[in-house]
Amino acid sequence: MSDTAPLKWAKVIDHTVCIGCHACSTACKSENAVPLGVNRTYVKYVDIGEFPAARRAFQVTRCNQCDHPPCVTACPTTAMYRRPDGIVDFDKNICIGCKACIAACPYDAIFINPEDHSAEKCNFCAHRLEVGLEPACVIVCPTEAIVIGNLNDPQSRVAQFVNRDVVAVRRPEKETLPKLFYKGAHQATLDPLAAKRPEGGLFLWSEQGGPPHSITSGHPGPANNVAAAMLAYDVPHSAPWGWHVSAYVWTKAIASGTYLIAAILMLMGNTAVWRWTTPLVSGFFLALTTILLIADLEHPERFYLILTRPQWRSWLVRGGVILTLFGALIALHLVWPLRILAIAGIPIAIAAGTYTAWLFAQAKARDLWQSPLLAPQHLVACVMAGAATLAIFGLHLGKVLAIVTAIHLMLIAAEVLTPHVTAHARLAVHEMVRRKSFAIGFMLSLIGLAALLGGAPQPTAAILILLGLLFYEHAHITAAQAVPLA
Repeated sequence: MSDTAPLKWAKVIDHTVCIGCHACSTACKSENAVPLGVNRTYVKYVDIGEFPAARRAFQVTRCNQCDHPPCVTACPTTAMYRRPDGIVDFDKNICIGCKACIAACPYDAIFINPEDHSAEKCNFCAHRLEVGLEPACVIVCPTEAIVIGNLNDPQSRVAQFVNRDVVAVRRPEKETLPKLFYKGAHQATLDPLAAKRPEGGLFLWSEQGGPPHSITSGHPGPANNVAAAMLAYDVPHSAPWGWHVSAYVWTKAIASGTYLIAAILMLMGNTAVWRWTTPLVSGFFLALTTILLIADLEHPERFYLILTRPQWRSWLVRGGVILTLFGALIALHLVWPLRILAIAGIPIAIAAGTYTAWLFAQAKARDLWQSPLLAPQHLVACVMAGAATLAIFGLHLGKVLAIVTAIHLMLIAAEVLTPHVTAHARLAVHEMVRRKSFAIGFMLSLIGLAALLGGAPQPTAAILILLGLLFYEHAHITAAQAVPLA
């Protein structure tokens, strides 16, 4: 190895010699004390072709050690960080278990350790490298299919593979610049949607599809590949965000929307709900939002780290600051309900209601959340939730509520009916519309809109619309995470 080349660790997996023996998976579990049910690395099997012209292809799946790691950007406390030598490592002592890194990783390489409840993944066996040893997976591979080295050193085997041979990476369109290169890997293994799921979820040595939030590998329809490809062995992954996040988006929309609508009415001369109803309702739902956010953490006792050691590129941190400002505004309102708070409250309420669109967009793994319609959807949902809440408290906002509800339904229809560029986004939309929560949410909103137009009592219509929003948010959030990445 050259003494002058700056160190940048990289890895090549040569699938022309890989025999799928799982020695790397076993060695990794032993070396790093990885519990049962989760994996830092594993070997995926795909059967390609049809009898008698059929063969089995392998793919060793693990962290891609990206040069532009989205998990690092999304982590609010720098628990995920990139070392100077290019290794993406983690610090369990400051992990709050928010699962933002899992949502951000396009390779489904990160998991929550069920024993210590912190995020974990392959870290290149950095503890071994630091004492001059190779990673455990490298030394046990019987065919030397795993090669590591300095990508900046042209004399290293890794650099020679990458610079002189034909290699591929997974999900290059995500622009993460991965440093895990595959030689001789079939596209049916590299593309997580290329192979079809086996009938009944019956995989080799395993059965998938049972546990809650478990994402079954492969494509549910025809194989997304010119070759006949069927998954033979893979492992399911868990969706990082569930009903806590769906409910938090809903309660936050009510809190911010109520203050936004009330502030606008205050500036227009309508002070009916400004003095007590607005701060109390917004404060109550903001408190629920905070409780839901903390409850969703694997380490809720560490929630304060978001504000005490923030990683400012993370929208979890930015959102935390916005919600803190919003809370301070509401507290001030209770003792000083002047006109200037309405002026200041409008931009803060808008920020509180919409920042989640950028938080979701930071999850680069989820193509459905990369939609340009996401921010307008959150803004309209915020206005709709606020108008509905104040209508329940007796304000005559039927026309406003009907207009924003119609706009919200049109944005949902646009999301569903507009052609999507990527297969991941198309599959996510398919998963969303087949969910009961989507149908219930859409129908409740539609019934609420019809009730408003038909002259029904505003509170009844408003409650239907709020419930419709909650069901829709749950369908949208869970469907985006239902697309397999590995």
